[in-house]
Amino acid sequence: MKIVSNFPKKTWVIFSVITVAATILFAKCDSPSDGNDRLGFPFPFYEYIGGKRSIEPEIRSSFNFIYLLFDLIIYFGLAYFFTFLIKRSKNSVH
Repeated sequence: MKIVSNFPKKTWVIFSVITVAATILFAKCDSPSDGNDRLGFPFPFYEYIGGKRSIEPEIRSSFNFIYLLFDLIIYFGLAYFFTFLIKRSKNSVH
């Protein structure tokens, strides 16, 4: 856990905000109106198949851990990049 404590607190805050915002903004929730639900961006890690189907699926929902991991790696990379930009802009002002 040493590597986790080496990152600034700002990075974790930005990571949390990006994760929640991307999940909410790009979520597709159409199951109440006979559609499908999808969570995750750019890789959809959760999908729910809603509505009536001519061939009823055995499993209506699927979760892909690898896609969730890819999404989190991308979000963390963005958070670290934004933290770097903030730190750089503060150093250039002084």
